[in-house]
Amino acid sequence: MKRIALGALVLVATLFAGTCIATQFVSVDLWLYRLAAARMIARPQPQLAKSGELSVLLCGTGSPLPDPRRAGACTLIAAGDKLYVVDSGLGSTKNLLMWRVPLEKVAGVFLTHFHSDHIAELGELRLQTWVAGRKTPLKVYGPPGVEDVVAGFNRAYSHDADYRTAHHGETFIPREDVDLVAVPIPMSGATAPALNADGLKVTAIRVHHDPVRPAYGYRFDFARRSVTVSGDTASYEPFALAARGSDVLVHEAQSNVLVGILGDVLSAAGRPRQAKIMHDIPDYHTTPVDAARIANDAHATLLVLTHINPPLPFAPVAEHAFLAGVSNVRPDGWILGRDGTLIRLPGHSIAIEKTEVD
Repeated sequence: MKRIALGALVLVATLFAGTCIATQFVSVDLWLYRLAAARMIARPQPQLAKSGELSVLLCGTGSPLPDPRRAGACTLIAAGDKLYVVDSGLGSTKNLLMWRVPLEKVAGVFLTHFHSDHIAELGELRLQTWVAGRKTPLKVYGPPGVEDVVAGFNRAYSHDADYRTAHHGETFIPREDVDLVAVPIPMSGATAPALNADGLKVTAIRVHHDPVRPAYGYRFDFARRSVTVSGDTASYEPFALAARGSDVLVHEAQSNVLVGILGDVLSAAGRPRQAKIMHDIPDYHTTPVDAARIANDAHATLLVLTHINPPLPFAPVAEHAFLAGVSNVRPDGWILGRDGTLIRLPGHSIAIEKTEVD
């Protein structure tokens, strides 16, 4: 009987001690979480461009094919303290949030065309800029047809906006500020004016992405510096002419050799639908070598390759294969873009500063 009582006492003591230790560990866990949260939130927002400075942030350098290291198509242009987003591919808004980009400063979105990989996160960008503190409806510029895209996203996210305003209050996130506003850019020739405000001039440029018509690239001029973004296009001489003299040319790049290999492998694996897609896409994209030729023809100072297709999982071997021949055409003045690449162009200067955000 005494042994049973002693055993029960030991069990109770053990359970009590375990509870105390567990409670202590929970307290430690909460303390560590609070510490980590405080450190994370205390990290400063990046200053993407100083006053009178133009900069480029690659917020998505991937293609429709899944790539764990690259979000979908997205390029952010900072002109002083105003931000403009070119395309909004899958995962790009998440990148901007992780990098603590001040999304309330996004003053406009430019869509190059309406393929899904270029508009997939327009709704999320709409939401996150509003929650961050955007005070006016967000203008979305693009080829004719942008009205349909914008109306669709506004309608799809209308209930979400109603819920959030009802929950947080009209004063905090006014319902009237959330919506996107379409700004179609008609074009009869090779270029058309898209925006001219606060010292920034944006020019839409026709590109060749048939059967996608029209499809645009964009040129940004600010403080005597310039950045041109191609969007999706086959090699196209009028685009090079419109991009002439750009400090930075952000141009799509697809290795047709690697895409062809991928198509052959898919076919051999009994996946004919995916194989057909691989064999269909080379005629409306630009190879890295042709992008280098376009940069030369445009007399661009720095070529930045983006919209990388196919994914390059075995770096640096796959990257070497992807970039084969580029250096023969353009020995220097080019880089392979990566998510987080930031390029600063100080105003009234020829300096180009390359760095990364994290």
